[in-house]
Amino acid sequence: MKKTLLLITLLFSSFLFSQNMFWYDVLLEVDSKDVATVAELVDNYYSNHKKGVDVTVQFSSIPLKGSSEKATHIISITSESSKSLADFRNSLSGSDWDLYISKMSNYVKSSRASAGKDLYSVGNDNSNPIGQAWIFKVENYNLNTFVGAFSKLIKSINFDGSVGVGQIIHGTENGESTYIYGTYSDLNSAFNFGPKNDSEAKVFSEFSESIKGSELSKTFTRVLIKKY
Repeated sequence: MKKTLLLITLLFSSFLFSQNMFWYDVLLEVDSKDVATVAELVDNYYSNHKKGVDVTVQFSSIPLKGSSEKATHIISITSESSKSLADFRNSLSGSDWDLYISKMSNYVKSSRASAGKDLYSVGNDNSNPIGQAWIFKVENYNLNTFVGAFSKLIKSINFDGSVGVGQIIHGTENGESTYIYGTYSDLNSAFNFGPKNDSEAKVFSEFSESIKGSELSKTFTRVLIKKY
């Protein structure tokens, strides 16, 4: 699934910020008349498929997005361990998986996948039901500057949910390579994101100045349906 993005070959292991979160996303395009059926298929499969204690699966709708984004739903699989995530993805096979995919293909109009990892994050709380992604086009040599600017920003403002910056490593397009992803406890909190005083307005401005040359490509917002 495509949270979108540019294939960057370097993983920047030199970043010594927070604990990484690895993710694998599947984006689904589903007609409104088929949403309930797809939700039931997803629930039946992931409720019964064994996973490690350090792996989380979330099924969400995507109600807020730009006109170019076709996906209506997203299955997000995350872990703090790249091995655990890879092992879980590899476990999606066999007769039950084949049956699930066969049934899903009757209702999913299109799908795509992407994967990546956080480079700096705070909060690391998966419980918030609303998440927003900002997708950027960032040149490879500017990624260090972008992450450093973001870490300075987030240390200077009050953000109630979890928030992080990361790299889309697989499944990219149109030069999109980097994301900022934040979560909110409710829609009101999501509506009120942004600087709340003059001091925060200043650090937001400094962040924008620091990442000049990077391009904001798109945003989308997901709303949690069920967590596994």
